[in-house]
Amino acid sequence: MDIKIRPINVLTDLRKCHEIQRKTWGFTDLMVFPYTQLISAAHNGGVLLGAYDGPELVGFVYGYLGMSGNKLYHFSQRMGVLPQYQSKGIGMKLKLAQRDQMLRQGIDLIVWTYDPLLGKNATLNIEKLGGIVRHYARDIYGAVNNPLQIGLSTDRFLLEWELMSDRVRERIRSNTPRPRAEDWLKDNEYRFINYAAWEGNLPRPVASDLELEDEVVLVQIPPDLNAIKKVDLNIARGWRESTRDIFETYFWRGYVITGFARSTSPQMPNIYKMKRIVLPTTSDFSSWVKGVRPE
Repeated sequence: MDIKIRPINVLTDLRKCHEIQRKTWGFTDLMVFPYTQLISAAHNGGVLLGAYDGPELVGFVYGYLGMSGNKLYHFSQRMGVLPQYQSKGIGMKLKLAQRDQMLRQGIDLIVWTYDPLLGKNATLNIEKLGGIVRHYARDIYGAVNNPLQIGLSTDRFLLEWELMSDRVRERIRSNTPRPRAEDWLKDNEYRFINYAAWEGNLPRPVASDLELEDEVVLVQIPPDLNAIKKVDLNIARGWRESTRDIFETYFWRGYVITGFARSTSPQMPNIYKMKRIVLPTTSDFSSWVKGVRPE
C-alpha cells in the first residue's frame, strides 16, 4: 500500500473529512468538525494533512496553535483513518508529517488527548512516537453521544510530544519490537499498583495500592474496554473510576507515564509503566486538569 501524505486543499476531499469522522468514531453531525473550520485553521498556522491511497482520501490529521504562558505549541485535535485502513501504519505516517510541518514553523511541542483505557492509541502515542503523560483530565468533553463513548465519562490523558527530545527521536527511528505485556508480567522487577480478577476474558478491577514509593511502577488496564462495555457497563465504569484514582494520585506525586506494553491475548492486561522523574515544565496545562490533588 503506497500511502502518500499531503495537504488537503480540494473541496471534495475537505467534505470527505466529514465521512471519515463519522466512520471512525460514529459521530453525529453535532460532533463532526465542518470542513470550513478545518480549512480556516490550516490557513492560519494549523495543520490539515490527508493520507491518500492513490487519489482517495482515507485519513486525516487536524490541529491548531495553542499557547500556555509564553509557550507556543500545536494542539492536535483530531486524527481519523477509515476502518478498512486502520492498523496499517497510516496514523504513524500522519503524525510524522505533522511533526515535520510544525518543525518547519518553529514549533517543538505537540499535545493531544486520548482515552487512558484504549491500548491501541497508547501503543502509538507512547511507544512508537515517544510521547509522555503527566496530566489527567476528568470528563473533559462531558456526555458524548457516540457508540465509542456512551456510558462512560470522557476522561483523557494529555499527551506531550517534545518533537526534538532524545526520547522522541530515538523512538521514531527505532525498529525494535514494542514491549509485550506477557514479558512484563513474567518480569518481577517492578511492582503493580493494581490487580484484577479474571472471569474468562472479562477482567474486573479488585484492588489498588495508592501508596507505593518505588521509582518505577506498573498499572494494569483491560485489553479491550469496548468488549467489556458490551457485556457489563458497570465493570467498564469500575475500570474508569479505579484507574482515575491511580493516575491522578501518582501524577500528583511526580510520576510520569513513559512506557506501554500491549497484550497479545484477551486474557492478559495491557500495562502502563510509570517512573518518578523530574521533567522540565515548558507549559502549564493545569487548566485541563480537575481535582487532581487527592484529599
